[in-house]
Amino acid sequence: MGGTLYGTTVQGGTGNWGTVFKMKLSGKEAVLYSFKSGADGINPKAALTNVDGTLYGVTDGGGASGNGTIFAILNLRREIVRYAFAGGSDGAEPDAALFKKADGTLYGTTRTGGTSGYGTVYSLSF
Repeated sequence: MGGTLYGTTVQGGTGNWGTVFKMKLSGKEAVLYSFKSGADGINPKAALTNVDGTLYGVTDGGGASGNGTIFAILNLRREIVRYAFAGGSDGAEPDAALFKKADGTLYGTTRTGGTSGYGTVYSLSF
């Protein structure tokens, strides 16, 4: 997105629960969002995925049940939770980057949860 790199930190930020940041190629860095250790998720993992200017990512903890979230950064400053994992058949602890299909559907994996407890492959359509 125009000579700017975007990423996450697993720790750091307000409360030390991780951040989403941007960095200009000149080296100037700014925090876009600092996780708060609750329903918004904690410990963001993996690369961010850009869908029409909105950045999507995952946290391996936090959310309504503490099992991780899929989040979106809107307008490069506001975070919303798109999905909170319950830890059962839907999976838990997503920790891999989201893959975007041409129709806009996002796909990812969880490390645990699912029918046998060994993780899931999931999709998110919008």
